[in-house]
Amino acid sequence: MHAASTEVRRVRSRGQIIAALVMVAAGAICLVLSFVMYDALVEVSSDMQGRRSGLRTFVAPGAVLLSAAALVCGLIWLFAWSYRWERVATGTKLKQRVNTYLAVAPQDAGALLERVRTGDPRVYLPLPVAKHGNVVLATWLAPADSVAYVAVTAKVGREWQPLPLVTLSGNAYNAISLVTADQYGSRASQTIVNGFLDPFLRD
Repeated sequence: MHAASTEVRRVRSRGQIIAALVMVAAGAICLVLSFVMYDALVEVSSDMQGRRSGLRTFVAPGAVLLSAAALVCGLIWLFAWSYRWERVATGTKLKQRVNTYLAVAPQDAGALLERVRTGDPRVYLPLPVAKHGNVVLATWLAPADSVAYVAVTAKVGREWQPLPLVTLSGNAYNAISLVTADQYGSRASQTIVNGFLDPFLRD
C-alpha cells in the first residue's frame, strides 16, 4: 500500500509506541532480574514435587528465555509494527478490514482489481480467498470520511509488487463497509451480494 498512492501515508502510532515501550521495559527488567536471581530460581524450583518436578530444570532458563523473548518482541514491535495508515487530506486513521491471500495467478491480479474498482459487490464478490498464495488483497476503511481503500499486491518472482490503490467512496463505500471480513470468500452468499441493488452504486 505504501507504494501505491499519494492519498495515504504511514505514520507512527503513539498508542503503539507506548505499548511497545512498556513491553521493552518489562522484558528488560525481567531479563535483568532473571539473571540476578538465577540461582534463587534454581533453588526454588528444586523443591517442586509431584507432576511439576519434571519442570525443575526449565524454570530458571525459561525465565531468562521468556524475558529475552519479550524484550526482542517489544523491540520489533517498536521499530517495525508501531505504524498506522492515515489519509493525507484529513489525517483520518484507516482501519484495516481485510488482509487475505487470494487463489489468483499474479497475471490475473489486475483483472480482479478492476472488478473491485466498479465498487459493486455483485461484481467483485465472492473472491477466491485462500490460506496461501501469490496475490494478497487488503482493505482499509476511513469511516469518518466515508472512504475505503482496496490494495492488491502480486508476487512476481521474489518481489511483491503493489497494484494501483483503488479508492471507493459514496455508495461504493457504503457497500464495502457493510461486507464483513468473512463475507469476501465462499461465505459471500447470494443474499449478501443481492442486497446491493442500487442502480447508482457506481457514482
